[in-house]
Amino acid sequence: MKTNKYLYGWKCYVNYGQGWEYETFEDNWKDYKENRKAYRENCQYPVKWSAGRELNPEWEALQSLTGV
Repeated sequence: MKTNKYLYGWKCYVNYGQGWEYETFEDNWKDYKENRKAYRENCQYPVKWSAGRELNPEWEALQSLTGV
């Protein structure tokens, strides 16, 4: 089975007054919706969500095993 190099999903950034800081990454729609709602209700700082990607930890592990 092929392992993708990247995971695609949504990234959350919060501005605490010093610029936008990366908070969390959600790779499925259900978790994204839950966290978006939680941040909207509980965070007093500006929050933005954007589509993005991150390296897949499983892919990194396979690369270290094969020595590439």
